[in-house]
Amino acid sequence: MTSAELMVLLSEGKPKGKGFADDVAQHVLEQGEDALAELWPALYHSDKILRGRAAHAVESIAKKQPQWFTPYKEEILRELAKPELDPAFNFYIPPLLGLLSWTEEEVPPVIDLLQYWLQHLDHQFVKAFCLQSLTDIALQHTWLQNEVEELVHQHMAKGGKAINARGRMLLKLLQK
Repeated sequence: MTSAELMVLLSEGKPKGKGFADDVAQHVLEQGEDALAELWPALYHSDKILRGRAAHAVESIAKKQPQWFTPYKEEILRELAKPELDPAFNFYIPPLLGLLSWTEEEVPPVIDLLQYWLQHLDHQFVKAFCLQSLTDIALQHTWLQNEVEELVHQHMAKGGKAINARGRMLLKLLQK
């Protein structure tokens, strides 16, 4: 499937739903790593619904094949994961950052972005995704575990069902 065909598929469906994002993700997973390059331009499309669905597909792919994103990591940080996160990406870029492997040198800017979103985005689910990604990164880079554990406690103290539920699970992971 070409990039244009993937964009047509992503544009179909009800405006408030994910449309065929899961089908696109499955197609890319079946076709292999090169098919990810065909999906990538959809993340820059002018239509925010299409961008959001593309981001959903990208996150779904990263859950199964995170190593495919190694060539895209710098671009993800520079173009997609901006401090003023594109609202179409709110639910997809924060969890994506936790799925990828980061070197010691790459970790600080990733942590800074996740902490920024924790402070400045008001959506409880997005905050829970940020805490999850911070935990995932801390499990790969143990020097971060105490700091992330402290952050989880701080955000649990502020409340919110989503954050408290996720926070309890994350603390168990961090304390293993």
